[in-house]
Amino acid sequence: MMTSPRPTTSLLLTLAVMVAALAACPQEEPPLYATEFTVVELDPAASAPLQLAVQACAGLSNRKLGGSIYVRMEAHDGEWLEELDLTPSEVVDASDFLEACAVEFPACVRYSYADQQELLPSILTAASALEAVPLDEGLSVACEEPALDATAVFAQRNTPYLATRYVFENYLDQTTGLAMLNPGYQLDAPDLADPDLTRDMPSQMVDFVFSQQLFVVFLVNGCESGEPESFVLNDIVNSGQWPTPVGVYGYNNSWLIGGYLHEAQTRCLDSRNMGAIPTETGNLSFFSTRRAPIVEPGELRQNESDEVPYDPDKTYVAFIVGDGDNVRFIMTTRNVWLRQRLTDCEQTENACAPITWSISPHLPTLAPDVIEWYYELSHETGKDSFILPPSGHLYAYPTSLTEKDQNRFVSATEQDARLLDLASTVHWDWIDTWQDAEDHVLPLYAHADGVVQGLFPVNVPYMADAFPWWPQDQFFNVLSGEDGGEVVVFRPRQWRGIDDDENSFFLSPQAMADELAAYPLGTVTGVYMTSDGGLSLENSFMELVGLLPPHVELVSADEAARLALLAAPD
Repeated sequence: MMTSPRPTTSLLLTLAVMVAALAACPQEEPPLYATEFTVVELDPAASAPLQLAVQACAGLSNRKLGGSIYVRMEAHDGEWLEELDLTPSEVVDASDFLEACAVEFPACVRYSYADQQELLPSILTAASALEAVPLDEGLSVACEEPALDATAVFAQRNTPYLATRYVFENYLDQTTGLAMLNPGYQLDAPDLADPDLTRDMPSQMVDFVFSQQLFVVFLVNGCESGEPESFVLNDIVNSGQWPTPVGVYGYNNSWLIGGYLHEAQTRCLDSRNMGAIPTETGNLSFFSTRRAPIVEPGELRQNESDEVPYDPDKTYVAFIVGDGDNVRFIMTTRNVWLRQRLTDCEQTENACAPITWSISPHLPTLAPDVIEWYYELSHETGKDSFILPPSGHLYAYPTSLTEKDQNRFVSATEQDARLLDLASTVHWDWIDTWQDAEDHVLPLYAHADGVVQGLFPVNVPYMADAFPWWPQDQFFNVLSGEDGGEVVVFRPRQWRGIDDDENSFFLSPQAMADELAAYPLGTVTGVYMTSDGGLSLENSFMELVGLLPPHVELVSADEAARLALLAAPD
């Protein structure tokens, strides 16, 4: 009878080492999803310390058990529960929830809101890293044995620079990303370099900070070269903790000069390796943890293209609803606009013309239920489609990024386009970089297997022309890549309001219709709509549709890109 050879000593030793190695390397556990959830009623008039503590507790709870806590504080919080047909197992008061949270998460960080409001970004960073509840000294739930006593630790580190330096040196390795949250500075301060605290710190997004263990900063002069705050921000961003370009959650609403000078982040530091993920909204810890993210192309499907044949005797225009990079807009106004659009399509014979919505590419992870809702409602009209927002993967100025990060950015944007089943993106760049953009950056999308075919630029600041060297009657340019691939770059055209026909950005619907009607036959172009000048869907696009002459045909952004390639001279 044959017998198996006995293991040698060396083999046994090797096996023992392998077993020990596997035991030493913790295996990533699959996420836990709640089968039911609790709604916490949080009064928007509640004190800021209570709001911050409750939101932190929601984030910690959802980190522990995905989708277990939902905070209802604003009107849209309740609306989303209805839209998504989500029913809680129970509804509890914020104070009761906080007391229960202090039992479930006994670690706490003691601080004084009255004395340390300016340091809140650092206090929240430390508390999140320690999985601790931030408790102000005046709350009824006391922090008796703190994991960190911020009143003592920051007593001599009592400036945003010193506090940020401390948490950078002690907690960076325990964080997974970067966020900028304003602790309450005056936005239109007389001295932008030294604003006063004039309001409470908004608590929206604090839940997401705690569920994801984000590093929170808000350094008013962090983007001002040579300032001490810029040195510590540079150390954080360039520490190697996160891949570049670094996506920054929250919002940098410092230095209000026309718009917020540093909101896109890209030109903040000399390293030019940041971009924004605007997310000043609540319950992202709930939506991002209650189910698996959308990660495979095909899970989101756009409406089938009409494949409009190109007719040189027509004018083709794509209207784009802008600012979809801002997740708060997605959770609020754009929800309202889309429902208005559905009602209008049901009631008006000629109103359901194609329209394209910009939408954040981070929603498949941040709120997969929400982006599915948008796609499902777009199928009800059959005429609504989507485009990546400025400037694709991040709200950034891509031409200002380093060359290495430009390539990473384009690659990430193409992956987003595949996942969202679309072929166009809005592209913002700084005023003095468009020549370089046209020569070097935008052609990166032009390759044989590229998914992005249409680029709809917007100049920053918006008042200036992005391509002043183009002939006046040129509405797009087709760029070729090294392997013969092509991408269409459209001349920027924006519509921001409707009450000043002397200003091209604020035309009435009739004046806009007249402008489009006067374009040369065969034109293919796009119009980017933003709401910052009073424009809404009802007072602009819905009014415009019935005023257009027969030769002006509205199409989706992707369809405009396809038609432009057909219209381009050989």
